Amino acid sequence: MNMKKIMANFRQIAYVLLIITVFFLPYMIDIPSLFEDYLREHKPEPELSDFLPYYILKCGNIAISLGLSFLVFWIIRRDNKEYVMNHDNVYHDYPFRWYWFCGKVLGIKKCSLILVPIYMQFKIVIENIFEEYPLDEADFPIIEEEPECIIEKENMEADLSEINLILEDTYVIESEQIPCCKQNLPTIKISRNNGNSHTRHYSPNFINAISEEIRKLPQVHIVNIYATTNPMNTVQIIRSTFKMADRGNVEHVFVYQQGSSGKRRFNEKGHKIY
Repeated sequence: MNMKKIMANFRQIAYVLLIITVFFLPYMIDIPSLFEDYLREHKPEPELSDFLPYYILKCGNIAISLGLSFLVFWIIRRDNKEYVMNHDNVYHDYPFRWYWFCGKVLGIKKCSLILVPIYMQFKIVIENIFEEYPLDEADFPIIEEEPECIIEKENMEADLSEINLILEDTYVIESEQIPCCKQNLPTIKISRNNGNSHTRHYSPNFINAISEEIRKLPQVHIVNIYATTNPMNTVQIIRSTFKMADRGNVEHVFVYQQGSSGKRRFNEKGHKIY
């Protein structure tokens, strides 16, 4: 992780270091010895706020470590409720386990999906890592009188146990950008963008077209997704099409990440979402 990414996650890293420091603090300064007079002379009242600290101190360093760590952990989770992860202008290609830790352990409830790899957007939304994915609707305006999406299908008479789903949104996707080993599979290509614009728009027509095409399919073992979708559309596509309790008619989803240079081919290996 480079320095920009470390600074983008400074809050989370600082909290982790704080929890570790607090856990070992009693062993570094021997807190029970500082309260010898208090423990000898004080008789705890029945109120929880009085007797709990007394008995934690009485039990020694292990109890103090756990007690302080729990208190700090509770404060951190409370303070993180309104914090938005990924608000910095950095490419946020962190491991899934880091997102899981930030959301499920540190209690962060909100995460921006801007500058997050598309496969990771799918993964964290499907797995309910965060409660909210705040996006400014002004950055993704709806196109007035939006034309119908273009849907192209190839090799659909073949075995449909594994198919390609190509989603053209911000940029068009050429057939040679798809991995060679997947190019002959049954393919559904859904296009909002005819190549004349690279602007980001929220497209209900695009989202509905994807949902309808997937629901028309018979039981499918694997769907390979190649997408240039913006975060606003990505979230709605996931929620309306792939985030179902019983997974609908799709058993497994793989999302392929597009390269950032040259012909911007999609990687040979996809990321398994479920």
